[in-house]
Amino acid sequence: MTATRRRGAELEAAVLAAAWELLSERGYGALTYEALAQQAKTAKQVIYRRWPTKRELLVAVLEHHGTLLPSIQVDTGSLRDDVLTLMRNSNARISDLTAIFSGLIGTHFDEVEATPRELRAALFGNRANAVEAALERAVARGEIGAGEIPARVIALPYDLYRHEAVMTFASMPDEVLVEIVDQVWLPLVGQYASASGLRK
Repeated sequence: MTATRRRGAELEAAVLAAAWELLSERGYGALTYEALAQQAKTAKQVIYRRWPTKRELLVAVLEHHGTLLPSIQVDTGSLRDDVLTLMRNSNARISDLTAIFSGLIGTHFDEVEATPRELRAALFGNRANAVEAALERAVARGEIGAGEIPARVIALPYDLYRHEAVMTFASMPDEVLVEIVDQVWLPLVGQYASASGLRK
């Protein structure tokens, strides 16, 4: 039997999936048009026509993979447990992402010509902010006050988490996640959410 020739969206998805495999298994240096053509079982010219530069290819790979990531719905009834659950979920799938981003930030960064923020935006797109949603639920059930919390404070748990990830290139011990939430983030949230802080 002759294999069905892939076209259009099917071919693009196959190429982008193959590119993600190369990135996660062998790093950015291995993502060449020649290697990708072999991995995706297609012609190099086919890839060039769709993504003329490696930067365009990389952004397309991240955007495609981002659409495949599950949207995590968390509502434990507790702000602390909501945010810890979100961070633990991220921590469980950090290995591939850390390997990819560490390589991009390293020796090949000049070639990529994109900041980590831009690459992260390509991967995660315009997803709703899960921490903001957790805070809104906490206000609605009276767990915290309705004071305005600065965007920097809302982003802090994941900012600290990403710092740890970049410094260690590994998943975090659970006690580090707990320290971030309990010792750093929740006291700040309590300070801004209401004068009386978090209600016990």
